[in-house]
This record gives sequence, structure tokens and C-alpha cells, in this order.
Amino acid sequence: MTTQGDNLAGASLSTRSFLNGLVCLSLLMGLSIGYSRVVTTLYAVKMDASGWMLAALAMSQSVGMLVLATSAGRWVDVYGVRVVFVVGSAWAMLMCLLTPLVPTFWALLLFSAAASLAMPPRFVSINTIFMSRLRELGKQRAGWFRAAHVVGMTFLGAVLATTLFPLHGPVFAFWGAAAIFALNIAVFLLGIGHGRQPELKRGKAGERGTLAQLFKAMPARRVAIWEFSIQSLNAYFAFYIVIIVLRYLHLPERTAGFVVATQGLAFVLTLVTAGRLVVGRPRASRILGGLLVVSALIGLAVSRATAETCIFAAVLGSGLGLLQIINLTEFAILGETIGFSQAATINALAGPCGGLFGGLLGGLLEHWIAPQSLFLAFIPLFILLILIRPGKKTTLGV
Repeated sequence: MTTQGDNLAGASLSTRSFLNGLVCLSLLMGLSIGYSRVVTTLYAVKMDASGWMLAALAMSQSVGMLVLATSAGRWVDVYGVRVVFVVGSAWAMLMCLLTPLVPTFWALLLFSAAASLAMPPRFVSINTIFMSRLRELGKQRAGWFRAAHVVGMTFLGAVLATTLFPLHGPVFAFWGAAAIFALNIAVFLLGIGHGRQPELKRGKAGERGTLAQLFKAMPARRVAIWEFSIQSLNAYFAFYIVIIVLRYLHLPERTAGFVVATQGLAFVLTLVTAGRLVVGRPRASRILGGLLVVSALIGLAVSRATAETCIFAAVLGSGLGLLQIINLTEFAILGETIGFSQAATINALAGPCGGLFGGLLGGLLEHWIAPQSLFLAFIPLFILLILIRPGKKTTLGV
């Protein structure tokens, strides 16, 4: 009896240790991405890059995810998550070391595109591990992983980059980014990377399906569309709310920063605290999340003052947080059917594509539709997604 109790206690301790390591690594991964992106932007501004140059630079940072997401999942199947994560991080570290040594915009653009090739191997490998052990960790903690990543990327990365770059210049700043990527490798190898690795499932036929074959299945299409929608709205808000506040509402700059921070804080707090609600009342959580998003979109489209803009930004963050927790658990359940690396591949494609779409949407349509009114365009999409009930086999009963 004592031995069995000791085994259970040991398993619980091991799970807790793994969860701590996973959250810490997710925070560092977010920090490395957010920090390097802000440093790159600051370097481009220092070079007096024009508007189209900054747009090209932003696009270059997404190239890797679009090009290598499918390949990264295949590499995880063949070589395992440990090798893929380490090689991807080492490549990013090398690009950061080389970038400031050739001080021209075109070199910066080239190195940024090359560095983006490191993102899919890192993202797919770590998500494969996360999805494979979510049942063990507890589905109520699904949002912790994403919350840590958002905190690192949105808050810590921006603060660290805007502090170090003005003080020490581009060489120190980029080599600092390389050091953060090296720290990613160390934490991975010392933390979650030395334990048991996820079993790789290659589908019913024992082989890895193509991306086209994966998207033939309704569960894969559904979680991909959800992820695309969540990330596109998140990206649209994060970028265009600043333009809306300054150019259309004529409010102070500090208001724009406060609105962005309010939405981000609400999103992170929901990811951390709402897991038990989602697991206990999945269908109600889905409806609540959708209603919060829709009401926030209406409110943001008609807001004119600081207070109401901040309130609806917080409502939007809370609604998207609930929907994000649900979809993270859906990705994990999908991984049990088609293989965790393949589910991570779908996630790696859907999320960045949504972010890219959301970032471009306002710029493409601003000539015809004011960015504030464009919030209303997201409403039919989220209503439709909420009304479509998921299949029973791949859900928590949502």
C-alpha cells in the first residue's frame, strides 16, 4: 500500500515538474520571439526604413511558418522532438548573431526571413509534447501554456527590447536575442527534453498523411478554422486598435497602449483561470465565449471614449481566452486520432495564417471601410462558428 502511494506521489511530482518546465519554456519561447521581432523593427527604424519596407519586414517574419510548417511535422515524426527543437533554436541563434554584422536593410530583410525558418521546428515540436501530455497535465490547465507564451512575447519581449536596444545598440541587442535562444535550448534539455518523448502516431495506415488529406476530415478543418479566426481577430485588434484610437478617436497615445494592454491582460487571465469552467461546462463556455466576442465587437465598433473602449477590449480578451482554451483541448484530442505532430502542424499553419490575415485586413480595406467599423465584419464568422456544433468523437462535449 505504501509503495503504491509512493508511486502515485512520484507520478504527481513528475507531472508537476514537467508542467513547471513546460510553462517556463513557453515563457522563454514567447520572450525570444517577441524580443527578436521588436529589436528587428527598432533596427529597421534606425535605418530610416519607409512604410513599405516595414511591411515587407513584417511579412518576412511569417515566411518560415508558411513554408516549413508541414515539413516540421514530418521531421518530428522522423527525428523526434528533441533534435528538431534544438536544431531550430540553434538556427535562430545563428541568424541573430549574423544579422547586425551586415548593417543594411536588405541584409536585415534576408536574415529575418531566414530566421523565421526556425519557428516551425520549434513551434511544432513543443506543441507536439504539450498535446501529447495534456490529459496527464489536466485539460483545465490547457490555457497555461498559451498564457505563458503570450506574456513572454507581448509583455516581457517588448519591455526588454525597448530597454536594451536604445542603451546598447543593435549588435548587443541581437546577440542578446541569440543568448535567449541558447537559453531556450538549455531549459528544454534540462527540463522537459530529457524525459520520455511522445509516442508518434501516424494515422490508421501507419503512415503520415499529407496536409490535403488531413484537411479532408471535418475535425481538422474545424479546429483549424477556429484557430485561424481567433488569431486573425487578435492580430487585427492588436494592430489596428492603435490606429483607431489615435487617428479616428483622437485620443492620447497612452490610451492606445492602455487599451492594448487591457485586452492582453484579460486574455492571459482568462487562459490561466477559466480552465475549470471550460472542462466542467464546455458547451456553456463556448456559447459564453462567443457572446462575449460578439458583444465586444459591437461595442468596439461604436466606442468613442477611453473608458468604454477599454471595457470592450477587456470583454474581447476574455471571450477570445475562453474560445482559445476550448480549441487547445480540441487540438490535443485531434492529436490522439491523427498524431500529435500532425495536429501541431495544423496549429502551426492555422494560427500564423490567421494572424497574417488579420494584420493585412485593415490595410487592404481601410480605403473603403474604416477600421473601427470593420470589427463588425468578424461578427457573422463567430456566430456561425458558435452555432455549428462539433462532432462528439473529437470533443469534450462542447
